[in-house]
Amino acid sequence: MVSRIKLMIGEEEKFQGKALALFHTKSAITTIKEKFSEQQLRTFEESCFGHLLLIEDLKWTSPIVHGLLLRKKADPKTVSQVNGIKFIVANKVIQFTPQQFCVVTGLRFGNLPFIPNPSNANCSLKRKYFGNNKTVSLLELEKAFRDCADADDVLKLGFVYFAVFVLLGSEKHVHIDMRYLKLAEDLEQFGKYPWRAVCYAKTNASLLRALCADYQ
Repeated sequence: MVSRIKLMIGEEEKFQGKALALFHTKSAITTIKEKFSEQQLRTFEESCFGHLLLIEDLKWTSPIVHGLLLRKKADPKTVSQVNGIKFIVANKVIQFTPQQFCVVTGLRFGNLPFIPNPSNANCSLKRKYFGNNKTVSLLELEKAFRDCADADDVLKLGFVYFAVFVLLGSEKHVHIDMRYLKLAEDLEQFGKYPWRAVCYAKTNASLLRALCADYQ
């Protein structure tokens, strides 16, 4: 029983809202399937992201997400990247933890390795497709991927494209982490990168701030 545990937003303060999803799953997967050759698609299917091609028709249920966020437990000590977020559902405490996220997504977990910032000197993807740009938006990355004619680079840009459009979705004017361009130059290391840790941290942070902003 959790009768003494308070909700972050009391029952009497509930409000209507719409939880937005900023990932571009369906359009991104469609673009990848259209752009990749059969061999490139097989390579992608055998990678750490391959199983996620099956979520092309994933449905976003905004009312359920909003309703669950209204059940968030009002205890700041439980809100951390380690413990996840706690909710009160049917008078029981449930958690959204890294371990559960790992089971759902099937992505690798671990400590984030150091990745040097890309430059024209150390990263051919940056030099060839983004020149002296200090930042690259999702829209610019998408254009570079669509227009790319080099087979090796298409595959590398495709992995980055999938990561930022599907796993780490944002609005298309938002800048990507350009270190992913450097990481993609070695696709073996790209596959070993702990994408689950990055994706969970961003998802967790979004859930923590979204409801508070709407409520305020």
